[in-house]
Amino acid sequence: MPITIKKIILPFTVFLLIFSVFFEHKVMAGTTPPTTSAQVDPENPNGKNGWYTKPVKITLTGTDLESGVKEINYRIDTGNWVKRDFSNSLNLAPNPSFEDSGGLDFLDTQDWRISNSAPGATYTRDNIIYKDEFPTTSIRIDSTDDSWHSINHYDIFAAAGSFNNMSAYAWIRTSSASSGAYFNIYSISRDGLGQITTNLVKTSPVVSGTTDWTKISINFTPTADNVIGVYMEVGIEGTGTMWVDAVNISKSDVPTVLFYVSSDGHHTVEYYSVDKAGNIELPKFIFLKIDQTPPGRWRDSGSVRSLIGNDHQIYTWIYVEDDTSGISTLTDKFQYFVPGRSTNFGRFPNIINCKGTWQENGWAILVSPPFLPGVKRAYLVTPMVDFCDSEWHKACHYVRFYSEDMAGNHAIKDLCINGPWIKIRGNGIVRANQNIEMVAESVEHSTDGLVEIGGDLISFFTSSKNTYLRQIDPPTEFDYQKFFENVKGPKTQISTTGNLVNSSGIYFIEGDYEITNSKIPGGYSSATFDQIVFVNGNLRISTDVGVGDASTALFIVSGDVEIDEKVENVKIGIISDGDIKTAYNLEEGKTCKTLNLKGIFIANRIRFSRTLQGNNNEKSPAENVLYEPKYVLKMSNFIKSNSVKWIYSD
Repeated sequence: MPITIKKIILPFTVFLLIFSVFFEHKVMAGTTPPTTSAQVDPENPNGKNGWYTKPVKITLTGTDLESGVKEINYRIDTGNWVKRDFSNSLNLAPNPSFEDSGGLDFLDTQDWRISNSAPGATYTRDNIIYKDEFPTTSIRIDSTDDSWHSINHYDIFAAAGSFNNMSAYAWIRTSSASSGAYFNIYSISRDGLGQITTNLVKTSPVVSGTTDWTKISINFTPTADNVIGVYMEVGIEGTGTMWVDAVNISKSDVPTVLFYVSSDGHHTVEYYSVDKAGNIELPKFIFLKIDQTPPGRWRDSGSVRSLIGNDHQIYTWIYVEDDTSGISTLTDKFQYFVPGRSTNFGRFPNIINCKGTWQENGWAILVSPPFLPGVKRAYLVTPMVDFCDSEWHKACHYVRFYSEDMAGNHAIKDLCINGPWIKIRGNGIVRANQNIEMVAESVEHSTDGLVEIGGDLISFFTSSKNTYLRQIDPPTEFDYQKFFENVKGPKTQISTTGNLVNSSGIYFIEGDYEITNSKIPGGYSSATFDQIVFVNGNLRISTDVGVGDASTALFIVSGDVEIDEKVENVKIGIISDGDIKTAYNLEEGKTCKTLNLKGIFIANRIRFSRTLQGNNNEKSPAENVLYEPKYVLKMSNFIKSNSVKWIYSD
C-alpha cells in the first residue's frame, strides 16, 4: 500500500511543481499599452496668474494589469529623455535621502517624524556629512542617554499590492555609538472594523562604535493579517551619534517616478510608459510655468530737483526688470525716509509739502509712465517729494521702491538720494556728449574746470568756475579712426594676449584687450616713456595701472572701456569712441572703494557706476578724477593736428 501511494503521489507532485513554475514565470503578454498618471505638487499654481513660485514636484505612476510596467520615460522641455527601469524593484520609502525639507518641526524633514518625544537627543538635517552618492543631506541623531531615539515614516507608509518577498536597507554612519544604530521594519494592519494594529516584522543588523558609511540590509515578509503597509524606524540606542542616508524599501509592483521641475520659465513635461510585453503608451504632456525670482537688476537710478519749489523737493526714478513673468505694473509703489522727522519708512499725507501726520510703512502711488502688465522692463518714477530740509550731508535720505512680478514675487529697493558723487580736479574740461546726472549733491564743488554737455541737464553738479556750456556738439576730432590715420611714426603690434611695454612709441592691438597684473611689465610705473596704444575693440582694466609723473600712456579705444569694481587707481589717459564704465561688474547692493582716475579721459559717455553706500558717500567721492595737462602737451609729438578751444569766464 505505501509503495502504491508513493507511485501515485510522486508524479502528481512533479506535475504540481511544473505547473507552479510555469505560472510563476509566465508573462501575460497583452496588446493594451500601459497607463501613466501624473500628480503635480502643488496641485494648483501657488502664485498669481497661473504661475508657480516654487519648484514643482512631479510624480508619475505607471499601471499595467497584464504584463506589468517595464519602464517610465520622461523629459523636461527639449532635454534628454530619462528612463526609469522597473524590471527589478522600486523604492517605496518616501524622501529616501532626506532631501526634501518639511519645515514643520525641528527635524525639518518631509515625510519623516521623531518616533518619541523623550529627552536626551537632538535631531538635525546635516548638509555637511552625507553619503556621497545621495547629496545633499542626511539625518543626524545625537544621543546623550541610554534610550532608543529614532525617526520613522509611519504617516507615509509604504504600500504595495503584495507584501511578499520585500527587502529594506539603509546607509548608516556612527561616532562613539555605545549600543549601536539599526532599523526596524513594522507592518500596519487594518481589520474589518477599521482597527489599526502595528507589528514588528524584523530588525536589521547593528552598527556600533565609530564607523564609516555602512549599508545594512534585510529581507522580510509580514506575517500579520490584513497588512496595508510597512514602514521603517531607524535610530540609535544608547549614547553617541549616528547618521542615516539613502533608505530603501523595495517592491516591484508600484512603478513610480518622482522628479522636480525647478528652473524659471515655461515648461513642457512629456512622459509615457512601456510594459514588459513591449507595448508603448502614447506620450502625455504637462504644461506649467515657474517664476521664483522677484524683479531685480535695479539700475539707472537718479534724482532731480523740481523746476519749481525748493531745493529739497525731489523727483526720483529707477529701472527694474523681470525676465520671466514680467512686471505687474499695477502694484508698483514707494515710500521714503526723512531723517529727523521719522524713525521708519512711510509717507506724509501731503507729499509735496511735507505736511500731515507721518504714516509709518505707508505707501504712495508712483507717477510712472503707463506700462502694460507683463513688460520685462519698467521705469518707476516718484512724484515730487518734499524731504523737509536741505541737510543732504547729515544722513541718507532714502526712497524705497516696491515692485511685483506677474507671479506675485516682489522685491524692495532702497535708494539713498544723497548717494555717490564725482570729484574732478586739474582745471581741465569736463565733457559729456549726453547729460551729467548725479544722485547726490557733493559736499564740495564737483569740478574746478569747465563743464560741457551735449544735453541740457546738469543735476547736483557744481563748479568753482561756475561755467557751464549746454547743448554743445560733440568734437569731431576725437575719433579712433582719425587718430589712427593721423598719428606720426611707425606702429608696433601687440597681440590680444601680449604684455604692455615700458618704452616710447606707437602700439596697436587688433581686438579686445584686458589689462591684468600679469600683463604689466616690471618698471612700467617708474620708467620714463611716452606712448600711444590703439585698441581696436573693447578695453577692460582688471588691475591698478599707471605710469610715472614724467611719462604718458594714452589708450585710444574704438569700443567701450570697462573698469573692474576692485580697481582703485587708473593713472593713464583714455580716449574712447564708446563708453567708460567705472564699475561694470558691481553687483546690486554691493559697495566698492573710491576710484582715482589720473590723466585725461574722453568718451561718448562716462558711466560713473561706483558707490560707497550710505553714509560713506557723504564726504568721499565715488570717483576722483585728476586732469593732467601733460597729455595735451606731449601728445603733440604724435598727433599731426591739434584743435584748441578757448573759453573765457569771469
